[in-house]
Order: sequence, then structure tokens, then C-alpha cells
Amino acid sequence: MDIIKAKIKELENLVEKHPSKLPLRTVAEFLGMNEEGLKAALLRQNTPFGFGYQKEDGGNRVFIIPTVTFYLWFTNTPGRMVFSEEI
Repeated sequence: MDIIKAKIKELENLVEKHPSKLPLRTVAEFLGMNEEGLKAALLRQNTPFGFGYQKEDGGNRVFIIPTVTFYLWFTNTPGRMVFSEEI
């Protein structure tokens, strides 16, 4: 259980440091995966916590990982449970 508590604490630290969106490299490291693999998954829309797109043919790629969406996905927590008292 200590390993799980440590991982949740690591996630909480990421949320505090990046409250609106998470950097791609940070998420890849947190998940223990290759950054290019995460980019590919985001571009293919295989991730429920973020997305990626290419601005134009041959243009820059953009990757967005909203902090709240990632947190809720990782903790498998429905948003309505977290925010039900405030709504």
C-alpha cells in the first residue's frame, strides 16, 4: 500500500504544480512510458485523458492533457463524486 500512497502523492504534487494542463514529458514519466509512445497514443485519440493534433500538413503537433481529466482518469474517480457537494 505504501507504493500506491506514494504514487497518489506524486500525482497530487503534479496537480499542484500544473493546475490547468500537464506537460507531456511529465505525464510520460509519471506513467513510466516513452514520450513518443504517449504522443502517438494522443494523436490516435487512444487516451481518455488527453488529445493531440497536427496544426497543418507538416506543421507542429499539439498535445493537451488537462490536469483534472488526467487526475480523474488515473484515480478512476467520477467527477460528480469529487464535485457533487460544490455543484
